[in-house]
Amino acid sequence: MWKIVLLGLAAVLAACASGRLPAPRAELAPAGAPAPPENDELAGRAYTVLRDNCWGCHGEPGKEAFGETAPIDWILDYDKLIETMTVVPGSAGKSRLIYVIAVEGKMPRKFDDDGLPSIEGELSEQDLQTLIDWVKADAPRWRE
Repeated sequence: MWKIVLLGLAAVLAACASGRLPAPRAELAPAGAPAPPENDELAGRAYTVLRDNCWGCHGEPGKEAFGETAPIDWILDYDKLIETMTVVPGSAGKSRLIYVIAVEGKMPRKFDDDGLPSIEGELSEQDLQTLIDWVKADAPRWRE
């Protein structure tokens, strides 16, 4: 019995000496805790991308765009984005928002000077990457 205990202790000491211990597990933030500063900044950039590129059609209840009422009229409502799985924190691949923009290429639609749909509807690579990074960082809540 003592041999097993001593062998286990020797293995732990050897691991300590070699620096091969696993990294300590990060503490989980309590629910509702403010995001770390870098996530605050990322969340603010994501909010700005959504506001500047999506809110015009998807921000007001009953707003018509391209002859129809937009099915999403709450693009800046963080809780609703999460509840509806439009955004799945930590998973860009499961987030409908990222899918519609990056894979389907359907959004955002833009209007030309005459109010007609324009073919220039893509987000910049930087704006798309901001949204992807935000979702992958567990979609920290922005400050309102």
